[in-house]
Amino acid sequence: MLARAAAAGVSAFGLDFTARQYLKSEQLDSSCTLIDVAICKAKGFLEGPHFLLGLGDRIDEGMAAIERMKRTAAREVKVEWRSSWEQRESQLSGRYFWVRRGAFESPIAELLPEGARNATVWEVRGTAPVDCQRELADANADVMLPINTVWLGLTPVDRCIDTVVRLLNVSPSQVPVDNALGKQTAIVILPDFGGEFCKRTMPLAELVSARLPAASVFLLEMPLRGTRKPPGYLGALPSVHDMMLMGCAIIEESRSLIGWLKISGFDHVTLCGMSMGGQMAALTACCEPPIVPRLCLLMPSHSAEANWTDGGVMGMNCGMSVPQLKPYLRQATSIEAYPPCKAESALIVAARYDGYVPLWSSEKLRDSLATDGVPVKFRVISGGHVSGFLAHQHDFADAVVGVTLGESE
Repeated sequence: MLARAAAAGVSAFGLDFTARQYLKSEQLDSSCTLIDVAICKAKGFLEGPHFLLGLGDRIDEGMAAIERMKRTAAREVKVEWRSSWEQRESQLSGRYFWVRRGAFESPIAELLPEGARNATVWEVRGTAPVDCQRELADANADVMLPINTVWLGLTPVDRCIDTVVRLLNVSPSQVPVDNALGKQTAIVILPDFGGEFCKRTMPLAELVSARLPAASVFLLEMPLRGTRKPPGYLGALPSVHDMMLMGCAIIEESRSLIGWLKISGFDHVTLCGMSMGGQMAALTACCEPPIVPRLCLLMPSHSAEANWTDGGVMGMNCGMSVPQLKPYLRQATSIEAYPPCKAESALIVAARYDGYVPLWSSEKLRDSLATDGVPVKFRVISGGHVSGFLAHQHDFADAVVGVTLGESE
């Protein structure tokens, strides 16, 4: 028995050492958790490398749209509700929540492929809405929020991962917090790079709505994902201009959604995001004229350079050279390439051994926001990026609730 245990220990050490050496040889962050490496490699195997078609024939249009976005006002939009309210029971909080699906035309619809031109937004409530029974014009439309989350795209594996998330994030008995703000409160959550149907942000929405049942939680979906995936689109981004338009669209859509919320009477808005969504939330608060929300940024980078070219494991799935890609990432996604951030306050939650977003990148974002005069708090959770999604939803929910109530200190 002792010999077997020793052999297992030696094998584990050898595997860990080999993996670290591989990461170093690929100029990736060798301190990250191996589960981040394994999941990233698995996604690359299933979807193929990103950017195999290079920059793309519309890269100039995408970059021009981003530059305009930085210094022009958001377009006005109107959310049209496509489904009636649907009641579901959260397996995390044990409470009921209500969800409906809406849509609005993306402010950059003319640049997006057919099938991605309408932004999808889900509203989640922890209490039964007053108009819950009201029939809408197309109330028979599906809420389009599948039960299972798309993690790797393999249904049996995805179901197992969903089970792990439920087991690791079962909510302790907590008393819901009354909305002491005395205002209509909205929480907007931007999704991660690969999230389909916003299912990876839904656990967070369930936990937050259980704690703040009077608030409305709005989940935006990335273009080219889930309900917005064009026909024949397989998953990996064919070219760099696809990612540029994806980022530009989610920023423009979040700006326009916040504008619509304010017109609709929501005078207290918290803007959140997970992973890429966290970075996009920070950039949203940088665009002129400022919308000045409170920010809650969960495992965000200061620039997509950190994820793709400067040590993040996404570099393993990149199909083009670093020197060619890096300047575009810097101009389009670096916090330093945008006007100063005008957010009311910010809380950043980073993962210590994050392979997708190295810790130093989240720290650089923190320093940049502080330089801009934004009061910023910084927390570090254990583990890496994937374990953040799997096991730290309560930490994220605590952060969102604290920011919304002004208690993030």
